[in-house]
Amino acid sequence: MTIPVTILTGFLGSGKTTLVNRILREPMGERVAVIENEYGEVGVDAEFLARSGEETIIQLENGCLCCTVRGDLARALHELATQARDQRIEFDRVLIETTGLADPGPIIQTFLAETAIESMFHLDGIVTVVDAVHAQSQADRLEFRAQVAYADRIVVSKLDLPQAQDAAAIADGLARWNPRAPIQACNLHEAQMSTLCDHLFQVRGFAADYVPPEEIGRALQGQVWGALDGRWRKVGAHHTEEVNSCVFTSQEALQLDCLNEALDKLIARYGSRLWRCKGILHAEGHRARLILQGVQGLIQIGSGMMWRPYEPRRTVLVFIGQNLEPELIQEALLQCVAVQPA
Repeated sequence: MTIPVTILTGFLGSGKTTLVNRILREPMGERVAVIENEYGEVGVDAEFLARSGEETIIQLENGCLCCTVRGDLARALHELATQARDQRIEFDRVLIETTGLADPGPIIQTFLAETAIESMFHLDGIVTVVDAVHAQSQADRLEFRAQVAYADRIVVSKLDLPQAQDAAAIADGLARWNPRAPIQACNLHEAQMSTLCDHLFQVRGFAADYVPPEEIGRALQGQVWGALDGRWRKVGAHHTEEVNSCVFTSQEALQLDCLNEALDKLIARYGSRLWRCKGILHAEGHRARLILQGVQGLIQIGSGMMWRPYEPRRTVLVFIGQNLEPELIQEALLQCVAVQPA
């Protein structure tokens, strides 16, 4: 059993630190190790981060831990695991708070690329906090859009304030950038700790029984997804800014070798502009679904759950990035559909 890790991101002032401070102060039923970047926003109470020098792990009264990070994330996680193995500390999960201007991509890559980390931790998901007061004014910032694009779950804060912008407009904009992330509103100051934990944890964004985007889409606004009535659909076709998202679906099996070649070509073309790709694969010769996860040019395909006897087998893939070319991606993936016998 490995320890789940949640990455908490969001633009400056969105409310991430409010969440972290509540976790560090209040009983919550689980022991959470919070990793805080020293160079991030000043907001986590000074009493938790008063020590200086090398990386420090502080045990709190509610059973949680606060860990200041000034160096490599992989090294900080290894130190947490070592101390837990030596029974000096105990924790049930890890929460990593990024800085307000951070690109979450490199942090996600750490979990996909570092074998040593995979033996101790698994990535549960990326949660992005969006400020309802300033969301529309921040929407032209690339950092903001990247944080939304990487999210497995989006939490909209400050909707209770009179200055908050129209909730439907905010949700529509967020869903155009990221059609697969459920959007939830939450009062970060007054919500029950159990409610906050429901938003933050048990995301299962990288789990083998990952729910394909079309089911997630039905929980969002119908006008964003609607019915996947064809093999291909661009989400938010009226959205002309450089960040775009698109969906590929197929009822027929895909040839895995061909798919790997197609993905390699897409990586070569887009590189780090292909921020996130994710979905399930119906692959020729595989009895179980395959799970595809990709971050900034690093793509992994792993085994998932077995297809249920009466479950329709299909491929559903979501691509999110900068200046993607939906028609080109469509053509590349259509070439991988397995040839059916005559």
